[in-house]
Amino acid sequence: MGRVYRAEELGPGKQVAVKLLHPEVAGVDQMVQRFEREASVMKELSHPNIAKVIEFGEWNGRLFLAMDLLAGKSLGELIGDGIKNGKPLSVKRTLEIMHPVFDALDYAHGRGVVHRDLKPENIMLNAGGLFSRESVKLLDFGIAKLGPQSDRAPSQNLTGSGLVLGTPGYMSPEQASGLEADRRSDVYSCGVILYQMLTGRQPFVAETPFDVLRMHMLTDPRPLREVATGAWIPDAIENVVLRALAKRPGERHQSARELRQDLEYASVIDYSHTGAAGGTASPRRLSGGARFLCLAIIAGSAAVVAGHELRARRRAAAASTAAAVAAGAPRPTPAADVEQDSASEIVQESPERSKRNAKQARHVSKRHSDRKHDR
Repeated sequence: MGRVYRAEELGPGKQVAVKLLHPEVAGVDQMVQRFEREASVMKELSHPNIAKVIEFGEWNGRLFLAMDLLAGKSLGELIGDGIKNGKPLSVKRTLEIMHPVFDALDYAHGRGVVHRDLKPENIMLNAGGLFSRESVKLLDFGIAKLGPQSDRAPSQNLTGSGLVLGTPGYMSPEQASGLEADRRSDVYSCGVILYQMLTGRQPFVAETPFDVLRMHMLTDPRPLREVATGAWIPDAIENVVLRALAKRPGERHQSARELRQDLEYASVIDYSHTGAAGGTASPRRLSGGARFLCLAIIAGSAAVVAGHELRARRRAAAASTAAAVAAGAPRPTPAADVEQDSASEIVQESPERSKRNAKQARHVSKRHSDRKHDR
């Protein structure tokens, strides 16, 4: 529908991306309206994971759309086409990329906007800042559906009933059959992208686009570990992806936020699984941060147990002392008190002893006098 060029914004000198409507479709009313819709939708959406529109207008009779320049590569370039050249990613890397996409979709859905053309080529990975490896941007709202919650209602229904628009490999069953698509259609497309990121293959591949659409409507996808033999994909993660690929919208996750929450919960379940061939996969190796967390938990638990044991011993000693006092056992007297009491006794006994000594002396003297008198 258009071509994208690198340009420079006059004044600030900022590098931007300019999307020009292709001359061959410039006279097609529906294509012009789709281009205008993309501009109006993206101007209404302000989210860190959605490409920002700077300006929309006309130049030399051709419509243009100026956006932030994303100096990165698309997810499609990273993982391949999923048909002949597939490059699967780890569970951790997959979730790192898709979590911002879920956030962007949840934001757009909350404003009545359904993307309807989610695919790896519309997810850009851009060099990030100090604390992130890259930033993720969602692009191309050209066939987005504007719902009643949108700030601006569409001027014309560009995707009426029975008209199929989108990319066959990533379309939901309801899109493939020309039915109304809501936010759960985007959830299905996310399920397709997750499947491809984890296995390196799209869930449905056929000779013609029509056959692919038919498979979306009628065929169940193969288990992920059956497709990606040798890959470590936990059962819980596989179950979440397959639920997102349910044929009936009511059986899927009902929002992008719910899909993200289920994936976050599933990603912390760490256990070995049995693959399709009956073999047991290698256990998961914990990252450095996870190992540190485990050691911290063990150390904290040991400290709690030691503290509890010490408090128990102190309570036992206190109880033993209280029992001894209650039974009447004499309390030990401090050494200083004993010495003071002894000194007091000595002081108290000295006068009595002096009297006894004086009496004995008189008695001895009298006896001596009597003996002399007898003589």
